[in-house]
Amino acid sequence: MTQSELFELLNEGAAQLGLSLTQDQSLSFYQYLNELKAWGKKMNLISRSDEREIVIKDFLDSLTGQEQLFQGASLLDLGSGAGFPGIPLKIVRPDLKVVLLEVILKKVHFLKNLVRVLGLERVEVRRTGQKKGVEENLCGEFDFVISRAFGSLYKLAVAGLPFLKQGGVLLAMKGKKGEDELENNLPVLANMGLSFTLLHRFRLPLLGHERILIGFQRG
Repeated sequence: MTQSELFELLNEGAAQLGLSLTQDQSLSFYQYLNELKAWGKKMNLISRSDEREIVIKDFLDSLTGQEQLFQGASLLDLGSGAGFPGIPLKIVRPDLKVVLLEVILKKVHFLKNLVRVLGLERVEVRRTGQKKGVEENLCGEFDFVISRAFGSLYKLAVAGLPFLKQGGVLLAMKGKKGEDELENNLPVLANMGLSFTLLHRFRLPLLGHERILIGFQRG
C-alpha cells in the first residue's frame, strides 16, 4: 500500500468516526504500518497480513473509543500487544497520558521502538508479570483502563480494576457477542464494585461489522 493509498483509506474511515486527521497523524499511521510489516517478519505481532485489513480492523477500530476519553486523561492499555488501541488513540489524541502494559518481552521491545520512531511523548511502555512492583506502582493511577482483546469481561475486570482511580472507567472493546457476555457478567462485576455506565453500539467504518464498547465505573 502506497502512502497516498493509506492516507485515502484511513481518512475516509476516520471521517465516518467523526475524525479529521492531520497530515502528521496520517503519516504516523503510515510509519506504524511499516514498523508492523518490518517487525512482523521477525515475530508474530498480529495475525493479519493484509494492509487494508490492518488499517480498518486495527487502526480505525482502535479509534472508536476516543470520544469517551476526556481531555488530558490518563489511559492504561492493558495487554497492549502490537499497540492496539493505545498507540492509535495517542496519535489522534496527543493530550492523553498513556501507559502500554504488556507481558511478552518481544512485544515490549516493539512498542518501545514504535514510541521512539513515532516521536510520541507522554507514552510509557511497561512489562508486567516480571519485576516485582511494576503493577503496584501503577495501582489507582488511571482515569481509564482499556483493552481490545484481553479476554472475558470478568478477566478484564479482575486485571484492570486495581489500576483505576476512584471513579475511573474500565472500557472493553468487544464484537457483537459482547452484549451477551455483558448480561452474563453484570452481577459478578457489580459485586466487585463496578457500575455499568456505557453500552455504545456502532459499526466498523468501511466494513460495517458490528462492534460495542462497554464501560464500567469504579465506585
